Amino acid sequence: MEFFLTKRAKTRTNFVKIFVATVYASLVLTSVAQLLPEEEVQVLETISSRLQNKWWNVTRTSCSEGTGFNTTFVDTKIYSNVTCDCSFVSNTVCHVTHIQLKGLNLTGTLPAEFANLTYLREIDLSRNYVNGSIPPIFSQLRLTILSLLGNRISGTIPNEIGDMTTLEQLILEDNQLEGNISRNLGSLSNLRRLLLSANNFTGTIPETFGNLKNLTDFRIDGSRLSGKIPGFIGNWTKLTRLDMQGTSMEGPIPSTISQLKNLEELRISDLSGPTMSFPNLQNFTAMEELILRNCSISGPIPEYIGDMKSLKLLDLSFNMLNGQIPNKLQGLAKMVFLFLSHNSLSGEGCILQQLYRGTSNWLPVLLCEFSCQSFNFSQQLISMVFDEGPPLLQYQNIIHCL
Repeated sequence: MEFFLTKRAKTRTNFVKIFVATVYASLVLTSVAQLLPEEEVQVLETISSRLQNKWWNVTRTSCSEGTGFNTTFVDTKIYSNVTCDCSFVSNTVCHVTHIQLKGLNLTGTLPAEFANLTYLREIDLSRNYVNGSIPPIFSQLRLTILSLLGNRISGTIPNEIGDMTTLEQLILEDNQLEGNISRNLGSLSNLRRLLLSANNFTGTIPETFGNLKNLTDFRIDGSRLSGKIPGFIGNWTKLTRLDMQGTSMEGPIPSTISQLKNLEELRISDLSGPTMSFPNLQNFTAMEELILRNCSISGPIPEYIGDMKSLKLLDLSFNMLNGQIPNKLQGLAKMVFLFLSHNSLSGEGCILQQLYRGTSNWLPVLLCEFSCQSFNFSQQLISMVFDEGPPLLQYQNIIHCL
């Protein structure tokens, strides 16, 4: 009997020892430093040097200790943020996955060495002074976001960028890119945001862009693109913003635009070509900003514009619109800016009335002839608007009638 009790006690003791050892080993493992590979540190140092980045002091422990990478700024538009994934090799190895260096006045040439960070999913160098061209080798990365907005990037968009099928956002606005837009970008089936405004692109919008059915935001303002607005924009049914201002493109606006009923912001201006009727935007109830400026649109303003209850800005200036200004426009309580000048619209005289509702809800109503040769505001009304109206109306130019 004593033998069996002794054996049971030893067994229990061994179990306790094993349990304690397991817990200790677990604690030791979790306390092991999570390190960047040395070669990744060297790549990051090279990138930092090429960008003349004074905000980084990279070490192998930068990810786990949160030092050397991230800096907090008062200005929320300035970022020095690096995100790591430290789940590799039993949570002991880290890899950089996201790099955001925004508004830091970085200079130098866009480093091709980014391509050596094989776990990288985001590069955002917005609002700096980086020059050079986009390295084709970037196509080896599985990026979801590539943003070079507001830099001095030149050259063309490499065809290889079309191989980055993981891309969801390609933001190249406000650079010095030129040439034709690569048709290979039409292969980016996961793309949601494609922002190409304020560059020197020529040619036309590639027909392959009709495949980009997940787009929610497309901008091509301020370029030398020509040709007609393609009918395939009707494929972009998820689109909430479409900007095509200040290009060399031609009208008319295709009828397929009527399929984009999720639009919240539509900006098209300066179209050459024949006159056209007002595009069918009926049931676009989410619209907040509608600009169809200088598009050779003739005919009346549709009554349904008054059903866009979220509308804050309406610019239909420099067209050939005629007829009465719809009375329903006075029901647009959220309207802040209204531009209807240089048309042949008619109304009940050239006056601005501010209808006061309750204690603070001011509704701007414009009734005037938009030849505006006899445009004359009542001084009393002007005084009422700018002295008594709420701040939103006091300091903003609600109506443009020149």
